[in-house]
Amino acid sequence: MTTQTTKTRTDLSQAEQACAEGESALERGDTSAAENHFTRALRLAGVGDGGATEGDGRGGDGWGHDAQGDAHAGDAVDAVDAVDAGGPERGIDVGSDAYGVDAGGPACGSPGTGGPPHGPDTYDLGTGGPTGVPDAESQAADRNAGTLVHGPDAETDTDGLNAAAPVPGRDVERDAYGLGARGSTDGSDTDRGMYGPGAGSPTLGPATGNPARSPLPEGVARVVARAWTGVGRVWLARGEGAGAEAEFERAHALRPSAAGPLHWLGCAAAHRGDLAAAERHLTASLACAVPHGRSLVQRAYVHARAGNPDSALGDLRAAASAGPLDDEARWLFAVLAGGSTREVALRLRRAALAALGGHDGDELRRRAAALLVAARGLDPGSWSSSPLYAVALVRGGYRAAAVALLDDAVRDDPSDHRVTHTLAVGLLNSGDAGSGSTWERCVAAWAALLHDAGFWAHVLESASRRYGVGVEPSLVPVLRAGLREALERCLPDDAGTRVALGPLLQREADAAKLLAAIGGFPAAGGGGAPLFCGPLRIAELGRSAEFGAFAAAWEQSFAIARTASASASVDARAQSFAAVSATSAEAEAEAETETGPEAGAEAETATATATATPSAASTSLTYAFSELGFARLLLGQDKAVDALAALSELRCPRCRARGGPGAGAVCEPACGRFDELNPGYAGVPDKHLRLSLDARGLALEARLSMGRSEMTSARPDFGAAAAYWRRALVHSREIDRYRETQTAIVDMALGAARAAHRDGRLSLAVSTLDATRSVIGANERGRLEGQLARVLADRGISVANDAEALLDRPAADLRRSVAFNPHLLRAQVSLGIVLRGLAAARWSSGSLSGARDTLREAVDQLTAALALFPDEPDLEELREAAVADLDHVMWQPDESEQ
Repeated sequence: MTTQTTKTRTDLSQAEQACAEGESALERGDTSAAENHFTRALRLAGVGDGGATEGDGRGGDGWGHDAQGDAHAGDAVDAVDAVDAGGPERGIDVGSDAYGVDAGGPACGSPGTGGPPHGPDTYDLGTGGPTGVPDAESQAADRNAGTLVHGPDAETDTDGLNAAAPVPGRDVERDAYGLGARGSTDGSDTDRGMYGPGAGSPTLGPATGNPARSPLPEGVARVVARAWTGVGRVWLARGEGAGAEAEFERAHALRPSAAGPLHWLGCAAAHRGDLAAAERHLTASLACAVPHGRSLVQRAYVHARAGNPDSALGDLRAAASAGPLDDEARWLFAVLAGGSTREVALRLRRAALAALGGHDGDELRRRAAALLVAARGLDPGSWSSSPLYAVALVRGGYRAAAVALLDDAVRDDPSDHRVTHTLAVGLLNSGDAGSGSTWERCVAAWAALLHDAGFWAHVLESASRRYGVGVEPSLVPVLRAGLREALERCLPDDAGTRVALGPLLQREADAAKLLAAIGGFPAAGGGGAPLFCGPLRIAELGRSAEFGAFAAAWEQSFAIARTASASASVDARAQSFAAVSATSAEAEAEAETETGPEAGAEAETATATATATPSAASTSLTYAFSELGFARLLLGQDKAVDALAALSELRCPRCRARGGPGAGAVCEPACGRFDELNPGYAGVPDKHLRLSLDARGLALEARLSMGRSEMTSARPDFGAAAAYWRRALVHSREIDRYRETQTAIVDMALGAARAAHRDGRLSLAVSTLDATRSVIGANERGRLEGQLARVLADRGISVANDAEALLDRPAADLRRSVAFNPHLLRAQVSLGIVLRGLAAARWSSGSLSGARDTLREAVDQLTAALALFPDEPDLEELREAAVADLDHVMWQPDESEQ
């Protein structure tokens, strides 16, 4: 290595700046950049590279973890077993797992353990995972910088540790070389008083066995030692403890009175488990003229690891008297001083947040998560700001602990959409490791957000801040649909759940929508915001019984509304019947003239509309919040066959395994999961019977739907439709819904026939009405026959107007039309015209007897029509013409008779 006896002030200034940049890079965890900066500093100082090698990582310290940090505070707890701290609450043995911190093993590095102490990055807080501790002094602002950590735990310290607010931290390593950076006086290792007379002139190379060379100038030595220390920290960050110690030794040999190299030698010794050497170096650092500011805390950690809690506590008290402790030291102080469980848990949480406040490194994330896991062991239950801690746990590799924390928070306040959203994201990203129950909870959480107005208000507000423009609330339905579609794409096809996740999400979302439409499910105890969720979330919260009573109250109000609707239907039908009975021939003719083929249907349409009450399945909370919700969902998607299959088995897996009937089966009365699976029925008397009856009602609706599908398909199968409806009518008698079912079938047929009629598909309309008439009893046939009369009349007239068509078929249609509704004037007139034409056709074909019979039929038909429509000129004129035609034909000789 070459040396220079003189360097320009500019070169030294640039070297110092390079060292500062290297230390800053270490703070960020960028060891490659740090190495480059320290190498550059050595080059500017006239020294070759410091022996640093390629690699990556973070620093280590006397705690055995991080070159940017101190000796690891975590192992201190392991070292104090069998020490009764005499805590104010429980007299806790701080070395035991009473605090949930010690995994139960022997003290780390204590005599007689038979094994080496914890090595680098291996400290276990009793959570089973490696952690890393941040070094306050390697940060531009250390763990004591500024005010205490912001968050839920910013409480007043006990033991007088927060008598004064922590002061801004300093990079103690930088100060140790007397650069005076940031005006530090805390542990600064300045040249003043260190290299005075008699101190000796430092030389280059004694630590490596190289022969002594010319002494370095004072300024150069300071910079070189600082750079070598930085290179050692890079080595330590990469897990190369031997290389790190060599660099620290070189720096110490160059500046034997400086506290910084001694401090880091102690950290490196702790890294390799030599606690005696670590204590010796840290004690030497404290004996320097300007001690290192963190050596007291580091030595406390070493004492704790070595099983000397009293010495550790003494060092921490001394450090606290000199200035505020950082959060790592405070939780250890609380343990050693016998603090309460609550206090220690709060200290751990603070330390975790402080660790996250440093650079974004894997070790720091794991360290923060491990501290939170330890805090959870001491203080289980719900925490304020749970989403923040949950994110820290997930990033540190403790997803299960994060989910458990959020579960507690959800039970404490299920209406907090922030907690629910964090839980939903965590469960969704559980990946293949998620079990069936995990995926069900995931679906429940997302469904609870889809119709939560508070969640969407937060989404809109966040988007407005992000993009700098206002976001209209009208976008919420679009966003909700997009979120739902995205969730369906993310859910696995086979998750091991009772029901596929897609239908499960749809059932939950539809139930939440229905609940939102009525204002939500009130919070427990009447306080807090209501819930907008599905049955899975209700069961998770253990509120099935409460919801059952809530749903029963709403069902009662639904029943009242349906009764009122039915009364209105009866009144409308009575008025319609009276109007039809009193209709005169003139009124009928006017209706025919004004409205064409739809004349006379208006009253029936109004009656049908009034009669149609809301389906119980479409408005029922009990249906939506039960196993029937899946069949209801499938019916809404026109999947009646699948709905019937879903209704065939409603039992829980355990009851199903016991055997028994399959069709419409429900859980046994003693089943403990009935309320969990069917919270909508939990408050209903005879809930098992009620569920069975409602399931049969849905099966009835499914069969009706299947008949409608067959009848309205592109290629209708009227035989299959009639068969489904006959089965539905038989089924309806068993559950006392026969008249209701008849009405529903007629409504469906009339709707399909009218649609075909409007499209000009008259034969399809006739076939639809004929098929339905074949299965319907006399009670509802009148409505069908009225519509059938109009359709037959229109078809007969349409065919009769075709010059090439024979008149036999139109005559048959018009005869049926008049038979179904003799008050249909248009049909009566048209039938008279068609019969005269048919008689003429038969006469011209040589069938005089056929012509006579047809004319006699025409005269009789027109005579009957005039009884209903007296003085109707068209009918009178047609009758006179038919009589004249008959007289003329009667006088003609019949060749067949001759």
